[in-house]
Amino acid sequence: MRTLKVLGFLLGYPSAQNIEVLGECREILSQEKWLESSVLSGLDKLMDWMEETELLDIQEEYVALFDRTPSLSLHLFEHIHGDSRERGQAMVDLSEVYKDAGLFINTKELPDYLPLFMEYLSLIDPIKAREDLGDIVNITSIIGGRLKNRESLYASIFDALSAAAISKPDIEAVEKALKSDSGEPFTFEEMDEEWEEHNAFANSSQTTGQDMDNGGCPIAQQMLERMNIPENNKATKKEEA
Repeated sequence: MRTLKVLGFLLGYPSAQNIEVLGECREILSQEKWLESSVLSGLDKLMDWMEETELLDIQEEYVALFDRTPSLSLHLFEHIHGDSRERGQAMVDLSEVYKDAGLFINTKELPDYLPLFMEYLSLIDPIKAREDLGDIVNITSIIGGRLKNRESLYASIFDALSAAAISKPDIEAVEKALKSDSGEPFTFEEMDEEWEEHNAFANSSQTTGQDMDNGGCPIAQQMLERMNIPENNKATKKEEA
């Protein structure tokens, strides 16, 4: 089922080599007839734009969308778990799914990277692939809606993913997500906040305003007491060690 592999391929970071094989992508989509003509038309417009646009401009558009806008992330579990510890376990579970299918990741991408997931779907039973697409249809529909708000032709890929899924999206949930975050680009202030360096420990001197040598951190004080090391001897103990 090469249609799904083509869709994942179109979602990858654009390169000169990618642009050169867009004609082959069109042939595959046309021959397999897995998607309706209206959906194929949208994909044709995306590929036409890629062929007619300077590569650096395509790459700039791609980065602005998928790398600099968290709500358009191509990492599926980011939309489900955010940065919680559950995401890590979900990654492990998905890696096991790939292994059970005899597939091993040989790129730097995480298991939940959508183009990687699409390649996996292209290699399994078509009905199972459509079912798996149904499991993420709300996510793909939300990302697609946000891309339409940005007037991006990349939205056509997500229309295709939703159309190929065996299940239909929850319209109410999709609309709620789009109201919460329309997918608009970050302002400069929001970008600064997103990239702001955070201290690793909430009780460090930087975050508490306390000087470790003048008053010290209360957590550290408690640790010293439990170790029976007097506060005025901590430097000596360190030197002796």
